[in-house]
Amino acid sequence: MNVNDLVQERIEEARRKTAAKKRAREELAEARRCGLRARHTAKLRRAPWPSLYEYAMAQGCATCKAEPGVLCVAPRKAATAVPTDPITWLHSARQKAGMRHKELDIGRAPWLDERELGRRYDTLPQDQR
Repeated sequence: MNVNDLVQERIEEARRKTAAKKRAREELAEARRCGLRARHTAKLRRAPWPSLYEYAMAQGCATCKAEPGVLCVAPRKAATAVPTDPITWLHSARQKAGMRHKELDIGRAPWLDERELGRRYDTLPQDQR
C-alpha cells in the first residue's frame, strides 16, 4: 500500500464522518420540529379559547373594510410587523374588536372549576378556525 492509498482512505473516512454527523443533525432537527408541532397542537387542544388573532380575523376591519377572514390591507403595519406574531399585521381597530369578542366569550363561559378539559367555549364560526 502506498502513501496515496493511505491519503485516499483518510479522505474517505473524513467524508463518511462528515456525512454521518450531517445526517444526525438533520434527524435531530426533524425530531425537534415534530416535537414542537405536537406540543403546540396539544396546547391548542387544551386551550378553551382560540388565539386573539383568530378572534380578530373573525371580525371585519373598520379601518380598511377588510371582510372577516381576510388580512388587513395595511402595508405600513406589514412592514413593521413582528414576524412571529400575526396579530401585529392587523389594524388596531380590528385587534380591539377581537379582544372585545374574546372577553365576552370568557365572561359567558362556566367557572374555571366547571370547565371540561379539551372543550372549547368560544362562539367563533367553525369555518373561521
